Amino acid sequence: MLRQLAAWLIVVFAIAGVAAGLGFYKYKEIEAGMAVAASFPEPVEAVASVTAVRGTWSATTRAIGTIVALRQVEIRNEIAGVVSEVGFTSGATVTAGQLLVRFDTRQEEALLAAAEAEARLAKLTLERREKLRGSAAFSAQELDTAREQSAAAAARAENLAVAIDKKRIRAPFDGRIGITDLQPGAYLDVGTRIASLQGADADAFVDFYLPQDVAIAIKPGTRVTLSHSVLPEASGFADVIAEDDSVDRGNRTILFRAVARGLGKLLRPGMFVDVLANTSPPHSAVLVPLTSLRRSAHGNHVFVLSEEEGKLRARQRDVKIGPVQDGNIVIEKGLAVGELVATAGSFKLRDGILVQTDAPAVSGTASVN
Repeated sequence: MLRQLAAWLIVVFAIAGVAAGLGFYKYKEIEAGMAVAASFPEPVEAVASVTAVRGTWSATTRAIGTIVALRQVEIRNEIAGVVSEVGFTSGATVTAGQLLVRFDTRQEEALLAAAEAEARLAKLTLERREKLRGSAAFSAQELDTAREQSAAAAARAENLAVAIDKKRIRAPFDGRIGITDLQPGAYLDVGTRIASLQGADADAFVDFYLPQDVAIAIKPGTRVTLSHSVLPEASGFADVIAEDDSVDRGNRTILFRAVARGLGKLLRPGMFVDVLANTSPPHSAVLVPLTSLRRSAHGNHVFVLSEEEGKLRARQRDVKIGPVQDGNIVIEKGLAVGELVATAGSFKLRDGILVQTDAPAVSGTASVN
């Protein structure tokens, strides 16, 4: 029995010795690894940086605007008839007074010739009656009759001349005419749409809708910003000149009309533009570029760069953000003016890492409207 116990003790001590030896060997191995790791320099990440500044911002709202020509009209015929001449081509530029469409007026012209002949005869009869004034053959009643007959004949001729003129449709102003399939020989009933005519003006209207809760801040004279790829530097301005008299009952919005000065040649009627309108007075705020902001499941944060023991390190800072305007974001809470913030390359950072950066830039502009 004692011999068995001694054998088991020897086995236990042997196993313990082997485990102790392996542990000691692993400890030395880890210690050597740590020594090797300590010999390498701490990793450094290169990032761009800016200094947070104090600026002003205004609450804004965006809307989709529609370009409307200062002058526009749909060309329609007032009198029915057969088209005998089309004086324009689709999409062409026309001048004021240019003949657009002429209807067949042969019947009216024949009637006009007869009416003019009657008018001339009535005028001659009137002149003869007037020459008899003071003679024994003079009759005041016949003179009055001749005078009225002459006036009636002239009116009939004038009426036919007006009817013929109505069958000649002319451009009311300079502009660009739309596409049409109208051809000579076509019969048009009264009020048939022939084509649309858009004025060729230097300015253009911009119509846009705003929700009723923010529309109260927009008044005639308010300037809004327009954005579109065809505009110089992709943006322009328009001045509000009118607002609708009531709120739309369907979507509770108000229609505004602004005029874009000098942009009529670039913005064609019917084109959509992005409209940005300020809806509050300027407020003071801390501004940093949008590229400084990092988002995570725990919220929004930025990396503040600060010197610690002679080395520049990144520290994660949770922030409360506001609106984004012109590439800058408003920091409502969590960041002070003058602090250095990482921008481009901040996605590589983690809390406490060493960073390298060039001379910091100023965060955008001091005023964001």
